[in-house]
Amino acid sequence: RGEVDFRYYHNFDKNNKLATRIIVGTGYAYSNSIAMPYIKQFSIGGSNSIRAFPARTIGPGTFNINEQFPPGEEPDPDDGNTRDTRLFIDQRADMKLEGNVEFRFNIVSFLKGALFADAGNIWLIREDTDRPGGRFRKDEFLYELAVGTGAGLRMDFNLFVLRFDLAFPLRKPYLPENERWVFDEIDFTSPDWRSDNLILNIAIGYPF
Repeated sequence: RGEVDFRYYHNFDKNNKLATRIIVGTGYAYSNSIAMPYIKQFSIGGSNSIRAFPARTIGPGTFNINEQFPPGEEPDPDDGNTRDTRLFIDQRADMKLEGNVEFRFNIVSFLKGALFADAGNIWLIREDTDRPGGRFRKDEFLYELAVGTGAGLRMDFNLFVLRFDLAFPLRKPYLPENERWVFDEIDFTSPDWRSDNLILNIAIGYPF
């Protein structure tokens, strides 16, 4: 298992900075193992990753956990799953690609702001019949990236930074191939859209 985390920070002046990050990771289970240990597998999404999606809910590839348990349909209780538990199923895989860019600026005193965009996904090396669309394909992976954007406020108290990032998706990899960009669905005036798409991340410290 290997992972590379490359970061670059450009200071325009003392009050404005551009921060960027690229993460590439891959791992392979050998011998009689068919998967890496769970804690060694890669995940994506959340307050320090792609902030427009809940933690560990993206991927692998174009797989969509909601297709397993569609909202409004009760799964078979004999399987030990419920409609609510699908929200807590972590998606993990063997490969990861993530990129982040963030423009940071001072507002007043300890209050700072940010505009950001995140993109990435995870993939499987081996086919998994329980997660169709999850295997890495070199000619398809760029079309399977999740993309999100948003804005944030940070309270810098010197000893620690309290961060609030509000984000929403621009591209959903689990949608049909020609419908993944969702610019035309953005509607801040719609309660349903806000409920389904706006993600508020609250964290301590900067994401990278």
